[in-house]
Amino acid sequence: MSPKCSGVTDEPPLVTNWLNICDKEGRRIVAYQPYDKSVDWWSFGVLLYEMLAGQPPFDGIDEEELFQSIMEQNVSYPKTLTREAVAICKGLLTKHPAKRLGGGEDAEREIREHPFFRWIDWDRLERLEIPPPFKPRTGGKKGENFDKFFTAAPSVLTPSDPDIMEAINQDDFEGFSFLNPDFAPSPLTAV
Repeated sequence: MSPKCSGVTDEPPLVTNWLNICDKEGRRIVAYQPYDKSVDWWSFGVLLYEMLAGQPPFDGIDEEELFQSIMEQNVSYPKTLTREAVAICKGLLTKHPAKRLGGGEDAEREIREHPFFRWIDWDRLERLEIPPPFKPRTGGKKGENFDKFFTAAPSVLTPSDPDIMEAINQDDFEGFSFLNPDFAPSPLTAV
């Protein structure tokens, strides 16, 4: 059950609404505590770990087990990762937000000056002078930028639960550019 959105405070910038980003959620989100921009660095750490290790740093068979893993488990690092890669992941995945890499007042400098990024010329990068190492072909209709495992799988739509659909107040969608003319509101829905 998600907490109700309670808005954003002015000082310090803390948010208390629920973001559904599962394993990329920081501990404070999972624990329903206010959080700030350091949760974004946590999410970046999870994404970076997944890209480097080929698997998520936390796992569980369901949301509850995943959240418990985020709260209690320490991350294991494959031996194939460089010392700098482990260091940046550890820094970004530090459980205490104030101690997290990027969690302090000088977040941008901390990240830019980390040894993992020592080869990045940030000024040239910002001026778009560094060519990307991989450029996907665009305009294709055959899914050539996706792994065959996914493109060969059959397309299966998850059917909507009719009871849930009927309970949705269609007035919420007034003014949208498309309304389904075939949608028949439930007799239980106020008209």
